[in-house]
Amino acid sequence: MIHRRQFTQSVSTGLAGLLLAQWGLDASAATEQVRIAYPIDVPSWDPSRSAAPNPTALFKCVFDQPLEYTADSTLQPGVVTAWEWLDKEGLVLQLDLRDDVYFHNGDKLTSADFKFTFFERLRAEKGLQLSFIWSGITAIDTPTPKRAIVRFAKPMVTAPQFLGYSAAFILPKAYFEKVGLDGFLAKPIGSGPYRLVDHQRDASITLEAFDKYWRGPAKIKRLVFQVVKDPTTRVSAVQSGQVQVAVALPMREALRLGQSKGLANSLTPTVDTYLIQMVNSGPLVDRNVRLAMHHAIDKQAISKAFFNGIAAPLSTAAAPGTPAYAPDYRFAFDTAQAQALLKAAGYGPQKPVQFRFFATNGIYPNDFEIARAIVQMWKKVGIEAALEVIETAQYYPKVQAGKLEGPTLWFWTNATGDPELSAGYYLDPKKSFSVWRSADVSTQLDPLLVELDDRKRIEGYRKFHVWAVEQGYSLPLVQGVSTVAYAKAEAAYRPFKNGWILPYYWQA
Repeated sequence: MIHRRQFTQSVSTGLAGLLLAQWGLDASAATEQVRIAYPIDVPSWDPSRSAAPNPTALFKCVFDQPLEYTADSTLQPGVVTAWEWLDKEGLVLQLDLRDDVYFHNGDKLTSADFKFTFFERLRAEKGLQLSFIWSGITAIDTPTPKRAIVRFAKPMVTAPQFLGYSAAFILPKAYFEKVGLDGFLAKPIGSGPYRLVDHQRDASITLEAFDKYWRGPAKIKRLVFQVVKDPTTRVSAVQSGQVQVAVALPMREALRLGQSKGLANSLTPTVDTYLIQMVNSGPLVDRNVRLAMHHAIDKQAISKAFFNGIAAPLSTAAAPGTPAYAPDYRFAFDTAQAQALLKAAGYGPQKPVQFRFFATNGIYPNDFEIARAIVQMWKKVGIEAALEVIETAQYYPKVQAGKLEGPTLWFWTNATGDPELSAGYYLDPKKSFSVWRSADVSTQLDPLLVELDDRKRIEGYRKFHVWAVEQGYSLPLVQGVSTVAYAKAEAAYRPFKNGWILPYYWQA
């Protein structure tokens, strides 16, 4: 047996206690109920249909993922206790599972459930979002209830990272096949720390602690996620005591709330990035226009105005603290250069560049406000962008269909910090997440997708990031910041660098 790339972790029977200690949790503490003002609802209770990262934190309350990311975004065992490549090419991945994981109906989780989730169901049902990630699986062997061997048609060197990321939630095979999709959507069950007891669409999600959760029952016994799309209303809700936690707040309000009696704030730089997704249509087919747009943006001013200087300005796709971050590369804020590039493209004061520009509003901290500021920066150099709101429910179908009408301010979440799951995804023309699509990207990117030597792979991504920026294929702006306010006495919030809201790990 050849261990080309080794990921095996030894896990003792005391894993749950060790992980709780690592995350700084007090297993003896408990509280009855916490209400959370949250900006979105789940699209449905089938996580396999939602590869978008936005509802991942909600799904993680109810479902388990094979692997986990700790508060500092380190990949750790979860339901899967050990993992290793059995070949030199990244085609055969062996996984060992825990023997003490139960679904909410009492059924034990086994390798058959893993196979059902990541192979059988993807073959039986077309169009699942999970298929876009795992379509390369040709077989999953289950020699024992505790072992699964995954076989790929082509190398998937970041498969372990994806097992702790978006949409990778293990579903109960026997229960799903018994009740069918409609029955599952009406009464979903997982093996996560909470079970669903009530869901009012676009209003609230009520969860109760699962007493047989393998890491131990949650200290917060009842959670209510209040779906509050307007950020100002989320601010009011936590300030008035209607909720104990409010997330994705405007920075200025989060700072103010942190000074309020009984409240605290958490302002955490994350591994995520604000960026402008570019489209290769209209005036943006001209590289000079794309680069002019980039040179005209004062990212330092954006960080100072909207994030109190906490969000690092970015020159490439990788945020500080992630493997492919390149601290020595700088893309300059230079309005004179922006104007010169526009002139070279045939534009000027009498003939400004015009296009539609999109942004979400209130889904992420200061998203629409940042977009408005960028519109004003562009206007100073001769770019006229008509700003429009786009909902996340509109964005993904438009992207997948190649029908996004203009560049879009987007917040790319990447819990793993791995570069393949950021620029390696949103620039790959073969992926459904890609906005800019051109064949030269594949020439640069494809060798990295099969590189098993992690040092070479990461160095290759640093070079790819610089190349992509200098082509103007996407415009990185600033690092993400998680902005949360909470009632100190009722919900001792714990931040994660990936920005996930995970109440199971909060001290009560």
